[in-house]
Amino acid sequence: MENRDKIVVLLAGGRIVQRQDGQELTEEEMYALLPDDVKSHVTFQKWSFQPVSNYTLRMCSELIVMANSFVHDEGARGVVVTCGIPLLAELSYFADLVWNLNPPLIFTGSIFSAGSSGSETSTRLTQSIRAALSGACTGKGALICIQDSIYAPADVLRISNFNRAGLLAFPESPLGVFSQPSGSYISLRFPRHRYVQTMTKPLARNIPILTASLGDADILLKALLDKRFEELDGLIISGLGDGDVPSSWVPLLKKLLKANVPVVLTSRYPDGIVQATENYEGSASQLLEIGLINGGMLSPYQARIKLAVGMSAGLEGNALSDYMISRQ
Repeated sequence: MENRDKIVVLLAGGRIVQRQDGQELTEEEMYALLPDDVKSHVTFQKWSFQPVSNYTLRMCSELIVMANSFVHDEGARGVVVTCGIPLLAELSYFADLVWNLNPPLIFTGSIFSAGSSGSETSTRLTQSIRAALSGACTGKGALICIQDSIYAPADVLRISNFNRAGLLAFPESPLGVFSQPSGSYISLRFPRHRYVQTMTKPLARNIPILTASLGDADILLKALLDKRFEELDGLIISGLGDGDVPSSWVPLLKKLLKANVPVVLTSRYPDGIVQATENYEGSASQLLEIGLINGGMLSPYQARIKLAVGMSAGLEGNALSDYMISRQ
């Protein structure tokens, strides 16, 4: 098989493999970007070239199934996935929750189109392949190759859409770095414990994120209850500060809980955490008391993905709550 003992570069789009005119690089052009010592270790496979705004979690699941087949069925040494920067952190985070194979699954992308000034297509592809070949990424789940480093998806947050320092890792340091842009990979540490789930049900489609803001009313929450309530699979609350919401939201959230719709509470801050520090109508303390699931340090976007995976794995009640609060 052509993929046996190879690193499969799975082309899921992104500017990293697109010219400025939006056209995809050919396979020959991509091989030409790689140094000679890695070319023989690589095969390229196309997936879906479309705007990241059209992606769904179910599409992402299909991508992971394909990556799994390259390793499990065809004997690939690992998989590198190219994708658009806007979804790099979320797609890799989803993958990390479900990737149960030892060979590495590494995601990478570039803010700039291939061939344009500032593009890091050659560097990012080469680094991802070297990391996958090194053996140091084995058993570490899904990973992100960005900014001359390897990160765990749970530690990555996107903070900009226009400069190459647009991804920031916290609260943890990189898992590894490259000695030089084209040099060898140096492993620094292991990621935190992973809780890999086997999905036994279709992924939930309708888990919206509702963000609280200054002077926010309850019109969107009422609209969900009045018009589309039966379609809700779950809800993520992105609360103020420690996870607080306007007091008018509380009776509406109680209706959702009464109907057994799981509601996860998160903080809207990039490095936020849900804290039950005060007790008043709409406070995080009260919301947790009435039955909202504590999202802990998860961002709203991570919480949405993790809730979908947990529900797909058949988790309910305390088991689902424990999974959501676990560090990953």
